[in-house]
Amino acid sequence: MTELILHHYPESLFSEKARAMLNAKGLAWRSVIIPMIMPRPDTIPLTGGYRRTPVMQVGADVYCDTALIAAYLDDKGTGPTFFPAAHRLAAQTLARWVDTELFWCSVTLRFLPENMGNFFAEPGSAAAFAEDRANFAQGAVVRRFSVDEAVACYATFLGEMEAQLADGRAYLFGADWSIADFSVYHVLWFIHAGGGMLDWLERHPHVAAWHARMRSYGEKPWHDLSGPDALAIALASEPEAVEHGSDMPEISVGSLVDVGPLDYGVMPTRGTLLKCDVATIVIRREHTLTGPVNVHFPRHGFGIKNLLS
Repeated sequence: MTELILHHYPESLFSEKARAMLNAKGLAWRSVIIPMIMPRPDTIPLTGGYRRTPVMQVGADVYCDTALIAAYLDDKGTGPTFFPAAHRLAAQTLARWVDTELFWCSVTLRFLPENMGNFFAEPGSAAAFAEDRANFAQGAVVRRFSVDEAVACYATFLGEMEAQLADGRAYLFGADWSIADFSVYHVLWFIHAGGGMLDWLERHPHVAAWHARMRSYGEKPWHDLSGPDALAIALASEPEAVEHGSDMPEISVGSLVDVGPLDYGVMPTRGTLLKCDVATIVIRREHTLTGPVNVHFPRHGFGIKNLLS
């Protein structure tokens, strides 16, 4: 298997989700640390306009969004599936709710003054981050949480989670993990990384034990790689073969398209459509630093626009 390369930064909660999934599966992977804010000269050549973090590179193939990364990793490495048949619908539904609704709750809570911790360790980084995310939020169609609403939402969720784990199960749906565990984990990790809300975990001992179990997956080591070296790997590689096809009659294979998230960070990536089905969208794009690359997106939560019509 071509080596797995994660483009991420330490403070990113979705990156923590990807790190935990890679480590839980016992997979070796390379780490490219990217800037928290733009510009990202060693990642944008791979992704085009897509700005969310993380992305996973496998040779000359780039996988965007942790939902798709999970699907790619599921039959790799060791351990149980992320998508157990008996709980697939429930686990996927919970994961999607957490990655959207509870995610925005966590953003409000993490950036409370008393819960900031050392998120902005460098002088001036807070102002630069705010300016960058204001640009990133242009065109977003999300509902932000007020502090009171976020506190109530998270308190309710922790209580329900405590009750779910009270029978001694190791994970949310039983003895084995599912995608829901990794989605819930990265949000809780983000909320409590600042240190100002640790007493919330202490008041929920079953959640605290589960959180410690999940956190152990995020703490394992990886091997560092520079951004230019990652680009060189893409340039020296060929994209994997893709079974061409489109389930959208108005957008055929070979069309020039824009693909991007529908909710926030809506900056699109432009390329030639190779595949569009109920699960994935794959486009081919090219850059002088990478050569031809295939960029993969999940269908859920992403839109595709035909530029030739």
